[in-house]
Formats: sequence, C-alpha cells, structure tokens
Amino acid sequence: MKSHFIGFHLDFVGFTTSLLCAVHCAALPLLLSLAPLTGLRFLDNPAIEQAVILLSFLFASLAMAQGYRKYHQKTRPLWLVVGGFLLIGSGHYFHSAWGEPVLSSAGGLSIALAHLINWKHIRQSATSCRLPKNQLNP
Repeated sequence: MKSHFIGFHLDFVGFTTSLLCAVHCAALPLLLSLAPLTGLRFLDNPAIEQAVILLSFLFASLAMAQGYRKYHQKTRPLWLVVGGFLLIGSGHYFHSAWGEPVLSSAGGLSIALAHLINWKHIRQSATSCRLPKNQLNP
C-alpha cells in the first residue's frame, strides 16, 4: 500500500508543478508589464523557468514510469507528457508574442492532465487489486 501512497504524491507534486508552469507561462506577459511596479521581475529569470521545467520533467518521469511499470501499463499518460514537453520546447523555440505563452501553457496543462490520468489509473489498479479472487475471474 505504501507504493500507492508514493505514486499519489509524485502525481500530486507533478500535477501542481505542471499547473504552476502553465499559469506562469500564461500570466507572465501580464505580470511582466506590472513587474516594475510590483517587484515581480524575478519571474522573468531564465534560471527559475529552467528549474521549474526540470522539476516538472523529473516528477513526470518518475510518476509515469512508476505508474506504467507497477500498476496500469497504459500509454496515454506517457504520450501526454511527451507531447507536453514537446509543446514547451516548441514554445521556447518560437519566440513570438503569442507562441511561447500559448504553446508553453498548453504543454504545462498537458503534463498536468497526464498526472491526473496516471493517478486515476493507479487508483483503479489499487481498487481492482482489493477485490476478492473469486470476483476477479468469474
């Protein structure tokens, strides 16, 4: 049961990190226009952005690998994570007024969705494992 607890926390932290990444990418243009007035200039620091992406990648990799190998063997969360990081990478490659915020936000939301789906599959796996043996194979 302890491994389900760890899987939940990895997905929860990964979901939270990815969601914050999406909010950061979507809100950054607005916040930067207000930054001189509010002291939020640190949000435009590339080191912070790279750290958040690295943390998202680390948590997503660990959570998806654990969920896939130990619990559900479903590939949809894996593909959503890959697509999400491709969108984030594309957003950083296309430096246009709309490209980076839109693509990076979509990537963060895709990764957050992957964590939710992975967590759902892990919980379904845990539920099916608790059924009596005579109900698993009627």
